[in-house]
Amino acid sequence: MKNFLLLLIVCFFCACSNNIAKTGEKSSEVQRLINKTYEQMIFVEGGSYMMGDPRQAFVDALGEDAWTQYFTAGDNIPVHKVTLDSYYMGAYEVTYADYDVYTNSIGKELVLKKYLSRNGHVRDPQNPVGISWHGAKDYCQWLAEQSGLPFNLPTEAQWEYAARNRGQVVVFATDNGKVERGRNFPEHSKYPKHVGKFPPNPMGFYDLSGNAYEWVNDWYEKDYYKHSPEINPQGPKNGTEKVKRGGWAFLGPPDSTTVARGFSDYLDKNYPSTGFRCVINTDKPLPVK
Repeated sequence: MKNFLLLLIVCFFCACSNNIAKTGEKSSEVQRLINKTYEQMIFVEGGSYMMGDPRQAFVDALGEDAWTQYFTAGDNIPVHKVTLDSYYMGAYEVTYADYDVYTNSIGKELVLKKYLSRNGHVRDPQNPVGISWHGAKDYCQWLAEQSGLPFNLPTEAQWEYAARNRGQVVVFATDNGKVERGRNFPEHSKYPKHVGKFPPNPMGFYDLSGNAYEWVNDWYEKDYYKHSPEINPQGPKNGTEKVKRGGWAFLGPPDSTTVARGFSDYLDKNYPSTGFRCVINTDKPLPVK
């Protein structure tokens, strides 16, 4: 009996040691993700710009036919003044590798797990994670809890300000404001690409035009630009859909990936074509190690 009790005690302490080791390993993995996230944040100095769809710039770049086809929804007008505080925004879309650290740390099932058995084309670890708005929001809030910093999804105004190089009049958020397939923009394909595969915009942000749509924090309201406040607009107070910015470049036409407002969608479904990036709403230096 004594030997049996001793064996039970030894097994108990071994199990505890293993759990402690796993917990420590998980904590290290989370800390590496946080450090990586800090390192990939770009500081965006606040300022004012005219948000919305500068019609003539789009007509000049795409032609009147493209304008009529893609930009007559009326939800990206009128052009209106916006003034933003400074903030940080991720240079890259959050990847499956990043997101899996989060889901593993909270004991949640891997997102879009079904694609693991499909040759990895969609769910490549370095591709932008396909996620619902709730899943994107939860990730940014989890980073806030882990770091003590005000992580969040970007507002629509923050996203556009960064995509337009602090409010310049450009059509696409590429290195030169134009689309050159294969050089600064994905070729047409069935699947998204690794994040950061093509040159960033002048501020250093990758894939703002191209790769995947991106969730922002705002509720969608077609006429919101008509009464949006100037200072740090947060979007409507409620709604049924959230705004998506950027575009589905690997399947959709370049014309639908401009820096103007584009799409909205329901909150709950994990879309392989829709990812996100986070912001940190502070102007203080980050604790980069």
